[in-house]
Amino acid sequence: MEPARTLRELLAGNRDLRRLWLGNLVSVCGGWSSAVAVFAMVYDHSGAGMAAGLTLAVRYLPGALAGVWGGVLADRADRRTVMLVTDVAMAVLAAAFLVADEPGRLWLVYPLTFASAAAGFVFQAARNAWMPSLARPEEYPLYSAAVQVNSLALQAVGGVAGGVVVGVVGWRWAFVVNAVTFLGSAWLTWSVRTGDRYAGGPPTGWWRSLRAGLAVAARTRVVAALLLLEAFFCLGLGGTITGMTYLALRVYELGDGGTGWFYAVQGTVGGVVLVVAAARLRTLPARVHLRVIGVSCLAEGLVTMLLGLPVGIAAALALWGLVAAAEVVYGPAAMTTLLNATANDNRGRVTALWSATATLGLGVSAAATGGLIDTAGIGPAFAGLGLLMAVPGAVWLAMVPRLARSVEGSRAVSART
Repeated sequence: MEPARTLRELLAGNRDLRRLWLGNLVSVCGGWSSAVAVFAMVYDHSGAGMAAGLTLAVRYLPGALAGVWGGVLADRADRRTVMLVTDVAMAVLAAAFLVADEPGRLWLVYPLTFASAAAGFVFQAARNAWMPSLARPEEYPLYSAAVQVNSLALQAVGGVAGGVVVGVVGWRWAFVVNAVTFLGSAWLTWSVRTGDRYAGGPPTGWWRSLRAGLAVAARTRVVAALLLLEAFFCLGLGGTITGMTYLALRVYELGDGGTGWFYAVQGTVGGVVLVVAAARLRTLPARVHLRVIGVSCLAEGLVTMLLGLPVGIAAALALWGLVAAAEVVYGPAAMTTLLNATANDNRGRVTALWSATATLGLGVSAAATGGLIDTAGIGPAFAGLGLLMAVPGAVWLAMVPRLARSVEGSRAVSART
């Protein structure tokens, strides 16, 4: 059977991959409703923006903690079982938010949010280790696009849909809906029995397993370079969200829902470009993937720098669409390179380290950019964020010949193992 040529062919012809993809789509849908519901409940009971901000911050923290250890677990245990257990745990935690529905118990939102996010990162580590094995290496760009397109599609309409759910049935029922979606995701995961559910290596101590995964990432040149690039890229990317919010609310004065215009553009443009680009990336050799990674970082950085100019709302939305287009091309090219350079027995730890690097960079950048805007202004802030993406992208392009040799060597080792 020939490899799938498009995202549609991949999902239509691969039953097990389609079921895991649908499970992720269902749980992400519920997550939008829950996120809106949490903020609605916090604002209603406390009336404080700081309380809602703390809730958002707590969502980032487990990424660098639970996510890394989730990768170790994914390389030691049955990955399908890890996903089932965390799905059920997230369903219970989603329903538990109802207990915090009183001013005196509102503090429970923070440990519940932390626990939910931690379970989510462990789930993600197991999924990222197991799900690629359901696709062929030639289909990795399509697989990566399938995972990414969920969030983009829901980004375009999900916030509005979540607001409608909360507005129509209230936030209490939104928590119930979220719990049901996690159970639906667990049922779809349970129905999948194929793929590399086990890493295959003998279990070792937890610290030893973590150190071994870090050692693999450090000595594989292209993986180490990707992690370093991801750190700088996300330091720029996280701050652009804060800057975009400032543009919508303070510069262009679009009202309380003004960020929705930017999110809609990002989700729509990003989704369309991703579907087209993934099919094209599937046919390109590994060396070209490396160039795409560098060009996308460089392009996104340069366009981000232009966002700080007083160009008007229409031009700002157009520039934001170009940022989204460059970002979504980076995703499948980088993930394909990472998967091709990583053997199955290390995949959970390496992909979890990748996610933790991204999450930490996004969180630090999002928090720091607010202060930078207050002190230096929106123009210098976007200029600095753009440089954090453009300069590493240019350095990456200069390193492509060396990295290409590393990729070829890694693929040869993976083929033998």
